[in-house]
Amino acid sequence: MSNPMRILQVCSANSLGGGERHIIGLTKSLIKRGHEVHLVVRPASPLRAALDSQPVEWHEFGLRNALDLISARQIAGIIRREKIDVLHTHLGRDYIFCGMAARMTRPIRFFITRHHYNPIKSNPFSAWVFSEARALIAVSESVREQLVTAFPSLVNRMVVIPNWIDSGNEWYLSREEARKQLGITRRMAVAMIGQITPLKRQDIFIRAAVHLIKEGNFTDVDFLIIGAPGENDRTYAEELHRMVNQAGIGANLRFTGFIAELPPQLVALDVVAVISENEAFSLTLVEAMAAGCAVIATRVGGMAEIVEHGVTGLFVERDDLRALIDTLSKFLADQSLRERVGNAASENVIKRFERESVIDRIERLYIDGCANVD
Repeated sequence: MSNPMRILQVCSANSLGGGERHIIGLTKSLIKRGHEVHLVVRPASPLRAALDSQPVEWHEFGLRNALDLISARQIAGIIRREKIDVLHTHLGRDYIFCGMAARMTRPIRFFITRHHYNPIKSNPFSAWVFSEARALIAVSESVREQLVTAFPSLVNRMVVIPNWIDSGNEWYLSREEARKQLGITRRMAVAMIGQITPLKRQDIFIRAAVHLIKEGNFTDVDFLIIGAPGENDRTYAEELHRMVNQAGIGANLRFTGFIAELPPQLVALDVVAVISENEAFSLTLVEAMAAGCAVIATRVGGMAEIVEHGVTGLFVERDDLRALIDTLSKFLADQSLRERVGNAASENVIKRFERESVIDRIERLYIDGCANVD
């Protein structure tokens, strides 16, 4: 990089989700490209362990809530002291105080990325803060539409830049080793991946697994639920375990817990179901497709833009247990269909979401300081 920048990322998260994984990957890539990266986090942030090997400049603040004026002033102090060129924030609760810090330190280049599918609150104060951003980055077209609805006057500052994937033969384990690491012993494996929370609908997945094992005679399949509950989802997780125990399918369906370095192991899986109520993008879906898995997804949010039904995956409607059972059965009974769809999916998403090309767009946005990056 001929013109390295000082870039300040802000993340108040206490756990690792899609947005946090995005920050981790972006930080690593920016450092590799020669930029100096600073991170503002809460004490005991999980990002510290994930980036332990990276030369990150760390700053710890309370980051208590959106109207945390103290944190805004502290961030402004870092920007002035460290001569920061770019301020970038990714989580909804961080937007406001970062926008306030940007207003205190003009002409800092301030960017907001929206990773969430929920409509964003629009009021005169939030509009005032968002107008400070050089660009509003949406991870999918559906997210951009939410931003347009909230802030129509800022439409010319909005740009869609998706999340990215790592791929390539050197990235993945062998199928045999991946199956071993995931504890897969049966002929096929089906998984749900992600935080255990009602919005992901692991309960429907379990009901489908019960039917397939007991009525469909798919006893040669390992069903995996990969992920851990958030702080507010422990009751839901306990109910899921009760469902499995009461159905007597514990030998076929396992909860693996959170797996930190999962993507290289995805080649062990035959089918991945992403049946969320909504998703802004779904990195899980794209990573599974890149690994050649046959995928089933709900036709919602960013996922509707990723999968081509019948070509790179199959859609089911939200909350439709019967459709999920039928679609899983179709994939599990037809190896040629799984392979055809999985191969098409891998080729498609690697072409669309390759890491370096996506990072190029973000880096160019930082340099240009505006949303004209197409």
